[in-house]
Amino acid sequence: MFTLLILSLIFQTSISVTAATIKPTYFARVMYDDVYLYRSPTDNDDMANLYFKLPVTYFVELYDSYDQNFYCARYMGFEGYVKKDMVQAIIGRPSMPYLSVNFRVYDERSRDMRKLPTTSGGSESQVYYLPCPEQNLTLIGTIEGDTVIEKRTNIWYFCKYSGEEDYYGYIYSDDCDDGNGNTISWQNNNEIVTYTENVNFNISEQNESLPQDNKTISIIVAMLSVPAIIFVILLFKGSKLVTKERKQPAREVKDY
Repeated sequence: MFTLLILSLIFQTSISVTAATIKPTYFARVMYDDVYLYRSPTDNDDMANLYFKLPVTYFVELYDSYDQNFYCARYMGFEGYVKKDMVQAIIGRPSMPYLSVNFRVYDERSRDMRKLPTTSGGSESQVYYLPCPEQNLTLIGTIEGDTVIEKRTNIWYFCKYSGEEDYYGYIYSDDCDDGNGNTISWQNNNEIVTYTENVNFNISEQNESLPQDNKTISIIVAMLSVPAIIFVILLFKGSKLVTKERKQPAREVKDY
């Protein structure tokens, strides 16, 4: 019984690891400006339905097809939807899939982190009131929202603030810079990649076209399982021999 339990656990572990690695995902390059990560798979560009604009030439991870118009997608931990005709899938993983930009808030008017890129909603829509000046901010994406300062920009940054804990929200961009007084900017991602039209999220049809690293994990798990099974069998046989020896009656020692 003990042996069967061990073998069952080993087998189940092997199967679960293998199954976890065969669900395909793809990285896709953002091909145009004004490509958004949507909160719901509807062609509605209202700010309440948008997370942020994805930076052109960088990548979003696709993990399923919702319908003929939208992919289910992730970007830096945020799950949403992206229009299929705005991105192009690639083979493999890019070396730098996501934009990496840190910035500073240096004035009072941009320290109010909010749930949406608008000042409406008062304290109920406020996420956090940032210290000022503050540099522990990571840019995730941009979006158009309210113009807080008259005749100035309407661009907000969706970002992460790392304080005593992490906060995510929208900050008005006008009083932000790179920490040295310069306007926040970034370079395009010019990494050379191989594009593909073969985007298939069907597990049963994807086994033969798994990424090489996923196949390798499955092979390693299988190789490790075999010696483990042999060890358990030998251990069980050894324990039976010991038990058998113990059950034999002690030999009588005659005194001649």
